[in-house]
Amino acid sequence: MLAKSEPQLCITCHSEMKVDFTRPFRHRVMEGAIKCSDCHNPHGGFDQKQLRASNGTDVACLKCHIDKQGPFVFEHAPLKTEGCTICHIPHGANNPKMLRRDRVFQLCIECHSNVGTVGGPNTPSFHNLNSARYQNCTTCHVKIHGSNTQRFFFR
Repeated sequence: MLAKSEPQLCITCHSEMKVDFTRPFRHRVMEGAIKCSDCHNPHGGFDQKQLRASNGTDVACLKCHIDKQGPFVFEHAPLKTEGCTICHIPHGANNPKMLRRDRVFQLCIECHSNVGTVGGPNTPSFHNLNSARYQNCTTCHVKIHGSNTQRFFFR
């Protein structure tokens, strides 16, 4: 009984989202693999961005990405306090992991740098970020969302 089908109806008002869905890495909304209403409540609600889940913004993400759900013994604090969107763009991005920055280390050093006092623990002195070896943090830190065995999110 909709005037148009999803997502065409949603984009009528939310035209800025159409750009995100044309990025190289995205949720396949325009292709029909998922619908806007899978994550958002079209009739409104009290949650941020009118997400369907009523008990936290990440619940909508964790419906599909259940391997990222804790609780973990060692939790990545920004994820726990700020949620998925502290690192990820939910609609579409230039990064294959839909990160807010094109390269992994660019995102990591925003919090883990030796500059300033805000953020997470500094990068160890042997991490030379000019070296390609240390520019892909998730080569070693593979359990970045949380780990039950390693406090530095190793395997």
